[in-house]
Amino acid sequence: MESISFHFRTRAPRLTLLFNPHDLGPVQALDRPVTGRTLRQLQVEAAKAEGFGKPLTAALMQALARVLPDATRVFAAIENWPGDLASDGVIFRLNAGLHALALDGCEPGVLRASYEDGAMPCSAALDAALAETLDVHAGALLGWLSHPTQTNEVARVAGLVAALIEVGRGDGLPCEVLELGASAGLNLNAAHYAVRLGGLAACAPASAVTLAPEWRGTPLAPGPLRIASARGVDLHPLDVTCADDRRSLAAYVWPGETARAERLAAAINIAAAHPPAVDSGLASAWLLQRFAEPQPPGVRRVVFHSMVLQYADAAERTAIDYAFALAGARAEPDRPLARVSIEWRADRGAVELRIAQWDGAAHRGESRIAAHCHPYGEWIDWRGLA
Repeated sequence: MESISFHFRTRAPRLTLLFNPHDLGPVQALDRPVTGRTLRQLQVEAAKAEGFGKPLTAALMQALARVLPDATRVFAAIENWPGDLASDGVIFRLNAGLHALALDGCEPGVLRASYEDGAMPCSAALDAALAETLDVHAGALLGWLSHPTQTNEVARVAGLVAALIEVGRGDGLPCEVLELGASAGLNLNAAHYAVRLGGLAACAPASAVTLAPEWRGTPLAPGPLRIASARGVDLHPLDVTCADDRRSLAAYVWPGETARAERLAAAINIAAAHPPAVDSGLASAWLLQRFAEPQPPGVRRVVFHSMVLQYADAAERTAIDYAFALAGARAEPDRPLARVSIEWRADRGAVELRIAQWDGAAHRGESRIAAHCHPYGEWIDWRGLA
């Protein structure tokens, strides 16, 4: 979520059953009892990181669970958070603040070595660095907690491209792509990325950005792919020409994910050359406006959103569904509509790539799971719609 575009309440080893938040596995050992919602959430995040093969992230979560209770200002802000810690991405925000301080050289250097070089520090060094940073820079970290996340992870574009190939195989119609929660609009440049889906190559093979998730499950059958236009919306869109916004995007990368950071930088460079069209506004209202615009015959309108709905309140989610219901009722075979989503399952145990289609004939908006995905696009377990 890539990114967050709605109002808020205040974006390894193979996993078939991705993650059970009630199974904390081997990462429970702490010097203090695991009490309070903050420590419980950190342990959930540590277990998820371990399960997804991210030992540095797991080590950071475990270290925060050890030292954060003594950082009273930051700990109190999280412990007394008015919403749900997981849904509001509070730990993501804290990570971003720590990474930003590391990028700015405002901590002892242990964190920067982890974030930028993937160095695994010893527990004592990591605890000491975090304790100092949480104390000295509490104000800055509270500032990061007050802002919604803006990850704009372009690796999820591979799932969108797979879905576009899947829905277009029968008719080959070009697609008008609309993205909710577009952040800086990096996903809107899908046509400018090299995308490899198992044995299938798509989009721009010579691109500086290559998206090649580990492909699992059913092979994706080849089909035509034409993206006629792409446009997005975000409540607070980022501008890649702004240094502060580029820094914000970089800060949301987890420690040790150097390849992800390099991919992000390359995607930002492409966005500078091919500026994405991102409007500012509330997703549901924007979607109604786009649906009210004439849809050319022979063009499929595709709405995409990834890791966004968890941040929208119930009223906004209902309004989005209502917009789809209205537009779907008007869909015709030569003016079809599709919804492609990559979102956490309700129990946050799996990320599902879902496809719904409307065409006034065979497709009436049934939402079907086409794949399970890694949260940051590292693998896709494809089943398709057949």
